[in-house]
Amino acid sequence: MSGARDERVSAIAEEALARAWGSDQKASNRIWTALAGTPGPASRFLFAPAPDCPHEPKVRLITAPPDGGRVLRAALDCPDPKVREAMAGVLRATDHPVLLGDFEAALGGGGTASQAVLDLALDNPHLCRPAPVGQYRTGLAVVAILKGRLNLLDSYDPASVVSELVRLAGRTFPAPVAEVCRCWLRALGPGPAREWLCLLASEGDAEALAAALDSGQEPESPNLLARFLFCTEQWERYDALDPDGALLEEHVQGLDDDTWGHLVEIARRNGRKAPELKWSPTMLLTGPDPESR
Repeated sequence: MSGARDERVSAIAEEALARAWGSDQKASNRIWTALAGTPGPASRFLFAPAPDCPHEPKVRLITAPPDGGRVLRAALDCPDPKVREAMAGVLRATDHPVLLGDFEAALGGGGTASQAVLDLALDNPHLCRPAPVGQYRTGLAVVAILKGRLNLLDSYDPASVVSELVRLAGRTFPAPVAEVCRCWLRALGPGPAREWLCLLASEGDAEALAAALDSGQEPESPNLLARFLFCTEQWERYDALDPDGALLEEHVQGLDDDTWGHLVEIARRNGRKAPELKWSPTMLLTGPDPESR
């Protein structure tokens, strides 16, 4: 009798969890946390068939997956090997945007991706598509590169993908990545991607600077060109373009402290007068520096 009663209680509890699952994102996250220490019940609940699920694979987990990288962390770090492999299997097959976004976050600018994350991403066929989680979220560009699908880079916002490739060029991903990124950055045509590369070069980014100078790229915008020539110390050309410094001064208004400091250091090193900074984000919060008056 006791066993039958326990089974009924368990069934009632599971039905309650099933009703709550997916009612909102917080509910999924809470249930995930509650199940974390019970690998057997967790597997039965999360991997129950869900034939009406619009995403792959068709299990309950994918009907409303927890966010914040929880599934990815379980696939990498769960102490139970069966759960770990089951979660990895889900990630290799899923097309759910929340879980694709977890890959993007781990591989992108703010992530600290391991080789294990990259291996899972390379196994997932849904990650090698045009901008899988949006044109401004470029963490999955590395997957396109390693699968030889460089045409997919054109699906991203030009400035965003340039920033990502500049970052990847200086990272320790598999060897082809840096080489491909550097070649791509050196072959940019006129347009917003080149303008952004030159802006990054003007800010002192080593990879962007090398790409621009090696390939002879420079911005089309006169104001940005003035800053680019100043920051790359091409003084003869800079003086011809901006003899009174007006173009540069107009362009640099609003720079943050670090970027402004880079420009001031170039001026100091070359015995040049830095343009006057009339406003910056810091000034908006604190007011002008009284010593600069």
